[in-house]
Amino acid sequence: MKKSNTFLSGSVARQLLSMTFASWIAMVAGMLLSLVDTYFLSRLNDVHVLSAMGFASSIGLFMSAIGIGLSVATSVLVSQKLTRSGEHAAHQLFTSIVLMGLLIGLLVMSVLLLGLPFILSILGAKGASFDYATSYLQLTLLVSPLGVLAMIFASGLRAAAMAKASMWISLIATIVNIILCPIFIEWFEWGIEGAACATIVARFISFGIGIWYFGHQLRWFKRIDLIFVKQEFPGVRRITMPVLISNWFMPVGSMIVVWIVAAYGDEAMAGMAIVGSLGPVLFSVFFSITGAAGPMVGQNVGANQPERVGQIYRSGLCLIACYTLIIWVLGMLSYDAIADMYDVDGIAAGMIMIYCLVQIPLSMGIGAIALSNGIFNNLGKPNWSMRLSLARATMGTLLLCYVGSELFGLYGALIGSSLTFFVFGLFAVVLANRLFFRTYPDSRLVFSNRY
Repeated sequence: MKKSNTFLSGSVARQLLSMTFASWIAMVAGMLLSLVDTYFLSRLNDVHVLSAMGFASSIGLFMSAIGIGLSVATSVLVSQKLTRSGEHAAHQLFTSIVLMGLLIGLLVMSVLLLGLPFILSILGAKGASFDYATSYLQLTLLVSPLGVLAMIFASGLRAAAMAKASMWISLIATIVNIILCPIFIEWFEWGIEGAACATIVARFISFGIGIWYFGHQLRWFKRIDLIFVKQEFPGVRRITMPVLISNWFMPVGSMIVVWIVAAYGDEAMAGMAIVGSLGPVLFSVFFSITGAAGPMVGQNVGANQPERVGQIYRSGLCLIACYTLIIWVLGMLSYDAIADMYDVDGIAAGMIMIYCLVQIPLSMGIGAIALSNGIFNNLGKPNWSMRLSLARATMGTLLLCYVGSELFGLYGALIGSSLTFFVFGLFAVVLANRLFFRTYPDSRLVFSNRY
């Protein structure tokens, strides 16, 4: 493996910033695509179309979770294999994961297609919303395995320290999707089927770019060895399943917060909707940082360079803290402007103020949790990340939100929801430090001992 294509030497800060920026660009493009889809579908002036997209998005989360799980497994296992066993073994493993992703994607796709009427009925889809959602999903689910493979391809490129190439897989497909949406939806008058067709084209493009990179440019694909696939499957499953479960339970915490806030009336829910729209935009950087740090940690774990692993983790925490500080200052200066932009006052404006003054700094725990998950996954404890996520999303959120609500009302509930992230973020850092000290007694992750 070329030295230039590893994270084993060079500036940790520069590598982390480069990887983070590439990942963030792709993530922001995905958010923009969601806005574009919603905008052009809303111009159809049919509430049932937007309702159908809501149902379709819920079902699409199943395939997305599979892709995320397999991409995390790819990042961890392939990056370690590259520096521990060499390129050939890493390429063989990558080929095996691609095969697993294809087979699992086809299986889940088939189950979802066969059970689509039942699933939509359970979710509450009726009438025109049911018909639109069925029409959209019957088209997009057919290419959903390609979306899973595209996520594996992007993760494989990050594992090989090819940040820009990883970005292009997502970015080019997203740009094409954004361009085709208005053409198919409005000019061709295909409606919701137009949005589905744009997604289909984008999936084929991202898949094609990945095939070109790994099949032609890098020549990573190897002859499939079923015995090797069988040997590696338990390791892939050990990482993928906890990530899957964590992603499927992720909405639980949000549902608990909504349940508590809903008791304060419609104005509180309006404020909740505004605050909820700010979070994914402001803190997408956190997930970009952790997506960047994962393969960097993996390569150095594989090469048995624990001191550099510690540098990566500490640099990640520092970047998270600095970014949070910048956003916090901007929030303190602009919460009135945000309220004016959304044309709200009273309770909703107060919720925006609380979010900018108190919740933003507490939310740095989101980044600490996600960054620590990379340590758990790379050091053989993926179940720790799952248990931490489940505890935070359920008992942690319920306890702190409820206590905050009882003591300080609506604003207390909001602060409690963010305090959950901060408390569990600190706990995640302590756990990661203990695990690292247990694995490498002579090295330091954050603290100089297991505490």
